[in-house]
Amino acid sequence: MKPLKRHPTLVPLSQEHHHTLALCTRILREPNANHQIDITAHFIDLEKHFLKEETLFAPLWDKLPDATLRQRFEHEHATLRQLFREAQFDDAQWNQTFATLLRDHARFEERELFEALAKYALPPIQAA
Repeated sequence: MKPLKRHPTLVPLSQEHHHTLALCTRILREPNANHQIDITAHFIDLEKHFLKEETLFAPLWDKLPDATLRQRFEHEHATLRQLFREAQFDDAQWNQTFATLLRDHARFEERELFEALAKYALPPIQAA
């Protein structure tokens, strides 16, 4: 897959996704381990990340031709928050569920949502 040219508005969010994906890889490599320290530390930043996205995207949703992008985005943020509130760090299934959803969510944003936002909702990138 060739690297995507990211809209400058979305670059910081993409950089934060990199750290999230690395955490998910560690959890999925050892789902039986207790990842409470890593997950809890990361979730503080993740909550800030979610809020940045939700604030940035709020005025843009009506510009997208597909409402399912917003629905998935909001549903997954809510589900990840709920999973964290009900964390079972010693449970391999919980670790797999949390890490898989978080990984898939970051990939969805990178591959689908950010592309749609750049195409339909964000101002065009000015040529240098």
